[in-house]
Amino acid sequence: MEKMTSWHDTNLRWFILVLIGVYPLVQFLIGEYPALLGEQIKSYFEVSQAEINYLLSFRSFPNMIMSLIGGLIIDTFGVRRSYVFFGSIVIIGQLLCFMSVILNSFIVMVIGRFIFGLFESSGFVAESYYINKWFKGKENSLAFGIDTGICRLGSIAAAIIYPYLYTTSNNDLSQCLLMCLYIAILSFIIIVILTQIDRCSDLRDKTSDQKLDSIDLRQIKQFSLEFYVTLISCVTCYAVFFIFGYNSVEMFKHIYKLDQKTANTLFSIPYYLSAILSPIVGHYIDKKGKNIEILLIASFCQLLTTTIFYLMPECDTSCVAFPMIGSILNGLFFGTYYAVMWPHIPLIVPSHMVGTGFGLTFACINIEITSFSFIVASMLQIENYQNYQQMNQLMLFLSLVGFIPLVYLFQYHRTQYHKNIHAQTDDNLSTNQIELIVKSKPT
Repeated sequence: MEKMTSWHDTNLRWFILVLIGVYPLVQFLIGEYPALLGEQIKSYFEVSQAEINYLLSFRSFPNMIMSLIGGLIIDTFGVRRSYVFFGSIVIIGQLLCFMSVILNSFIVMVIGRFIFGLFESSGFVAESYYINKWFKGKENSLAFGIDTGICRLGSIAAAIIYPYLYTTSNNDLSQCLLMCLYIAILSFIIIVILTQIDRCSDLRDKTSDQKLDSIDLRQIKQFSLEFYVTLISCVTCYAVFFIFGYNSVEMFKHIYKLDQKTANTLFSIPYYLSAILSPIVGHYIDKKGKNIEILLIASFCQLLTTTIFYLMPECDTSCVAFPMIGSILNGLFFGTYYAVMWPHIPLIVPSHMVGTGFGLTFACINIEITSFSFIVASMLQIENYQNYQQMNQLMLFLSLVGFIPLVYLFQYHRTQYHKNIHAQTDDNLSTNQIELIVKSKPT
């Protein structure tokens, strides 16, 4: 239920948006440490890049179904209680990751990442619900864009904090994981504050905690063809971005002979650009629309990115130019795609099934990330140019799979637009003819 204008104060809503943005910010801040500390983790536990990919796979694996189950939990207990529960599970998972270093057990870290990811996407479903609850109509895309900008700060901060903390703590990996634990606890406190403000708002407006109409599997068949075509693009483009990002730092070091600091900088470029672009693109979408056109341009940027990295030869000396161009294009993709895709989903599903749409989308994203992470892990058992090229070839193919559905949707919308124009023209002609007939009748 939309909130009363008297309580739905502008300043309060934007403060709420900042609180909402803390959850994804923390997920990216904590979630990126295996990519940024891959070399240190491999050295400490004596594992390979393939095992580093397992840290991504086991984080995403539970969300193949838990996004749907998380939606059922929200539906049963309400979004506020569920959100607090999801945040507490993140703390338990990160505690195990910290303990893995103390116990010198990589298996414990894998288990911790599994628990960390258990309800991670369910938290994103709750977050998306809150944005839709507090921001309506013309502000929706801008709110998602600002939320994207906030959460991108997590990846940016991670690229700066972890290498610095590792170096200043005399190469103590446990200090980095302890920092992640502190951040998870802070996130939990912010979630509690957010839910309490939302509860007070509902009490003032004399409404209850609206239970999200999510995850009735029998209703999924009611979704339109446009939703499923969009879903193919969304999950594939996201899988490419995160799998590539997870392996990019080590690839930059091995293939382009870059040092750790430069590789981390290139890794963070897409997140810097996303933090800047997402609010701008979101505001543009609110004003002008053209969702499909913007998504098509964004996906094309990703296609160019994967093409560049696939065609790039191995460098004998340090090579920055082409990886930087690829990282910039990747940032243009992510900063644009995220700000448009998530507010687009409520437009193409029934209004009472928005939660189901979000839940199914997050579940499918994690299915694809998990599946292809295992494939990439098998490719990178040995880190050399040929194996990284196999990975880049797979990323290029998947980015093409993500691009083609948007071409179809672009043509579909153009056809529908012209049909509507012709229908309006025919209606106007029929109206004019009726008016002429009426006027020509003798009185």
